[in-house]
Amino acid sequence: MSENNNDFPANNNGIIKTKKGLVLAIVGGVGFIFYLIILGALSTIPPLQWLTVTLTGVLFFVAGIIFLALSKNSYNLPLIALMIGVLLMYMSITEKFFPAIREGLGDKATGGIMIVFAILMVVFPFMAVSYYKGKYKTTVYAEVIHVEHHRSRTTRGHHGITYRPIYQFTYSGKEYTVTDKVSSSGSHPSTGEERELLIDDKHPERFVDIERLKTRPVTSYIAPLIVLALGVYLMVA
Repeated sequence: MSENNNDFPANNNGIIKTKKGLVLAIVGGVGFIFYLIILGALSTIPPLQWLTVTLTGVLFFVAGIIFLALSKNSYNLPLIALMIGVLLMYMSITEKFFPAIREGLGDKATGGIMIVFAILMVVFPFMAVSYYKGKYKTTVYAEVIHVEHHRSRTTRGHHGITYRPIYQFTYSGKEYTVTDKVSSSGSHPSTGEERELLIDDKHPERFVDIERLKTRPVTSYIAPLIVLALGVYLMVA
């Protein structure tokens, strides 16, 4: 018997793979539109314009948390979203309620926040590996039976290709075929390759490929270096 963690036909180039994902996408889309309507209404009321900035910060913060929870090896963008959210909330709230503190700290607080998030961008992948090793205790050896290729158009009009492996393994006498939820453009396992997976023994379709989690291209360090440089500049300027 074969089980898969995808129970909805592939659509939207494979972005939505489950019924739950479809429902969440619809609810999230409607909620986002409603949220924008509220922001638009608040922005027309001068005494409440600060609240518009604060709520925008909350939006970035929540989006960062959600994507951070869903991601297994791409943490820079969620952390940048979190950083923007924190900066917007800090600036709007201190400007409104604590102007003396805002003026006294100047850009140093902003720089300090950016430095903290730059450090998080570097160390978070290692924290994630430790987290999954603690969450999934059971090890199985799986064969990569296929690697999905997804082609998408970049903002510059070029085509980018991401890869997502499909694994097959046997656990407790039952055969499982599972698809990694992580698509990456870098190195990926080859068809026929044996991989070591950590799985949830109660729900074997929930798994993580630690080697994929550890794999991180050199280019992923560009964003934290830029954020760090900007943060240091604001601290010393």
